[in-house]
Amino acid sequence: MKKTSADNIDITNLHGMHSYPCKFPALTVKELLTEYCKPGDVVCDPFVGSGTTLVEASLHGCSSVGVDINPIACLISKVKSKPLSEDELLKLTNTYVLKVQKYLLDCVKENYKDTELYCYPSIEHWFQKNVIKELSSIKTFIDKIPEDGIKDVFKAVFSSIVVRVSNQESDTRYAAINKNIKDGYTSKLFMERLLQFCESVKVFMKSLPKTNIDVSVYTDDSRYLTSIKKDSVDIVITSPPYANTYDYYLYHKHRKYWLGIDVKAVMENEIGSRREFSSLKKDPTKWIDDAELSMKQIYRITKKGGNVFIIIGDSVINKNLINNGILFEKLGKTAGFQHISTKSTPLSQHSSAFNPSFQAKEKNEHLIHFVK
Repeated sequence: MKKTSADNIDITNLHGMHSYPCKFPALTVKELLTEYCKPGDVVCDPFVGSGTTLVEASLHGCSSVGVDINPIACLISKVKSKPLSEDELLKLTNTYVLKVQKYLLDCVKENYKDTELYCYPSIEHWFQKNVIKELSSIKTFIDKIPEDGIKDVFKAVFSSIVVRVSNQESDTRYAAINKNIKDGYTSKLFMERLLQFCESVKVFMKSLPKTNIDVSVYTDDSRYLTSIKKDSVDIVITSPPYANTYDYYLYHKHRKYWLGIDVKAVMENEIGSRREFSSLKKDPTKWIDDAELSMKQIYRITKKGGNVFIIIGDSVINKNLINNGILFEKLGKTAGFQHISTKSTPLSQHSSAFNPSFQAKEKNEHLIHFVK
């Protein structure tokens, strides 16, 4: 296959512009696209997460569509993978960067007198008062941006710093600690991240093939995929949740509060969460049923002859090991796919654990290939 400009660049900074737990490697996506995809194809990730598949699809000259139940995931994915127009990029880098810098300096000089402090239950437990002032001033600026594309960039950069400047220990530890964040640090970090993103997106846009690339991202449920038409995608590359491993809604909770997103709705519709199987003690059949619905929808949206790649790790639910490689092979065949291959490797080789059971020795990660 003819090489694209994606073969010669490093967009690590763009992939890493926003933390997101359990990302799958960009190199894996790049290799699959190089072997199985041609420019002009439509790529889909129905569990889009941080948008790795969509970014790599754009670099390969492919249009893409991503879906996630988590609006934070959709925001990050859209901002990272959807090319800005030249006018938007110029306005972002030459106008808005200077505007927000001056605005934040003025807020400091005037001691935030015109800043309406953001508030929600327990906010002062999770954020220092000086941090609340600075985040509130940034959020006020963002809310007044009229251009949707630029506003989304600012929201994504804002989201990227929320946990760092909160009292939340980390993205994967929902516990409050004293970080002793100094005055001015929050605004400084926001400006640093904004400038880093501007540089990353310049590299990204220069590296895009000279083709018409369409990127669509929908906040939708992967069990139904109501936003995607039948027989409309050429290749699916996705990594469903590793059941009973993580609570995405929980660790993005404060980002959602600050951005006005309904936390409860995301919590109740997230599939495979630890809340479902560790806290609520739901039966493993709930996970199997949800996975089956998702595979049926993936079959519906894939064109005849299209390739589907599922990256999934094993799970332990109610102390029982679930081999998700075997499970998804079965579900794929039931949906109507032809199973081509499954490559399995120890999960401990692929991830850094935030809870010890995640890397249990008997767990594997599987790359499953189907064709419709």
